[in-house]
Amino acid sequence: MEKSIYTGMPGASAFNAANAVLNVHNVSSQSDSFYQIKAPFLVTLEYCSGKAPSDYINIVTLSADESFIYQDTFEAHHRLFLKYATHIHDYFELMLVLKGSITQKIEGREYLYHTGACCLLNRSLAHTEDFNSEASVLFIGLSLDFIDELFRSVQSSYFKVEKEILNSELYDFIQSDLEKPGKKAYLDFIPAYQNLRHPQNLHILAEKLIRLLLFPQFGSSYQIKYLICFVLQYLSMPANYHCTRVTLDSSSDFLLFSRITHLLEERNGRISRAELEKSLNYSGDYLNRIVHKYSGMCLFDYGMTFCMKKAAADLSRTDRSIAAISTRLHFSNRTHFYKLFKEYFGMTPKEYRQQHSRTESIRT
Repeated sequence: MEKSIYTGMPGASAFNAANAVLNVHNVSSQSDSFYQIKAPFLVTLEYCSGKAPSDYINIVTLSADESFIYQDTFEAHHRLFLKYATHIHDYFELMLVLKGSITQKIEGREYLYHTGACCLLNRSLAHTEDFNSEASVLFIGLSLDFIDELFRSVQSSYFKVEKEILNSELYDFIQSDLEKPGKKAYLDFIPAYQNLRHPQNLHILAEKLIRLLLFPQFGSSYQIKYLICFVLQYLSMPANYHCTRVTLDSSSDFLLFSRITHLLEERNGRISRAELEKSLNYSGDYLNRIVHKYSGMCLFDYGMTFCMKKAAADLSRTDRSIAAISTRLHFSNRTHFYKLFKEYFGMTPKEYRQQHSRTESIRT
């Protein structure tokens, strides 16, 4: 069975195939449905009011042809989503969680995304989404021609800084799929700890994009391309987001371990269990079990490896005093710092600096 619809999410109404911006094949099949985009890009904003039987889902879909579809789904969403099989599509899909939490069901595994988190799916993953709470999520579907046009334009860009995107994990991920499709992989983005405004920034970007699609005028096409480029660049900057390429053989536990590692590395290991709980929305005990599973260490000891790594780097690359380094790494007791450093490196901080200085002199 083939049905032409305007939006790619379950529960969408049927439209004339000639006017639809998306075709869905095998929509009633128990196997994966196939979504085929017929526009340069597709923007879908979804809002779920909650998990109770009386809760509902609103879906707004916009495209470059000035079409607009609004849908109310007054059916308990947990029943609604069970009706539909997973789907794959012939375009890249970027998901931005603006509020609440959502579970991505990818190739039979579940991955949890909270406010501010994002992911970019390639064309080969069977997936669907389910809401866990009141939530708002923006989906941006990017056709192959559109994404190729964006990156080809970089080659003739006016400013050197524009070409920095070509060195990003995001660009490499997209190019790999364009050149050799079929790999089951996606990019996971979690906000950097210091990126405190990520929910507000995503909301602003989403609002600007939707407003341009609702009220286009001369130059809107350029503005839309700019906004999508800005989103891709924003996600690619380490100061804003930690990016992890997830392959099919990566378990959800390992993805969580990667997220923990990113945050510990960003904070030089000096992040409390409570802060990790808030950032990742998991209990401290569970985070501790995940860390032990993959590192053999408890959460505190694993964090200390990043702290000691930073201390060693400062000793070898800066002329800061040992006392200053200890203070910068939040050690109130200098003796404790000396003791831990010697346990990790087998020598005191002073000896480490002296030995490294000799090594640097030989290299020079």
